Amino acid sequence: MNKVACSAFLSLVLQLAWPHTATAETYTVRCSIEGSLPALEDKKIPAAEVSIDIQAIGNNLYFKVQGAKPYEMFINTLTTDQFVGKNLTNASSMGIQQKTVANGDVRELRLARATMALSGYADIPYQRKTQRMNLQGQCKPA
Repeated sequence: MNKVACSAFLSLVLQLAWPHTATAETYTVRCSIEGSLPALEDKKIPAAEVSIDIQAIGNNLYFKVQGAKPYEMFINTLTTDQFVGKNLTNASSMGIQQKTVANGDVRELRLARATMALSGYADIPYQRKTQRMNLQGQCKPA
């Protein structure tokens, strides 16, 4: 067998030997979201449209929020040297809480199963201080 045929054969053998490679489907929702800063007399953060990519890989859950700057985040349930993640999923909602080890900042998002209402909070830098931004919104499948 020449090198090309040998390589193609090896590739086919590997595909047949490991047909169940780990792939995760991404479920995307689009949300109208609004934030407020309770410590600053409920100062409103401008509403925005965001998309949330949701993935479950093994026992871990991942949310990637893309859109306007104060709302963007990537949180997951993994626990590492840098983050402590927690799966908050129950019968009524899917959720994640993640704490940054270095500074104690916390982010949490929950998506209600029945209504697709989004709620949560995130510690964000605002005017050189860390403030807790409360989040709420309504989502729909993308």
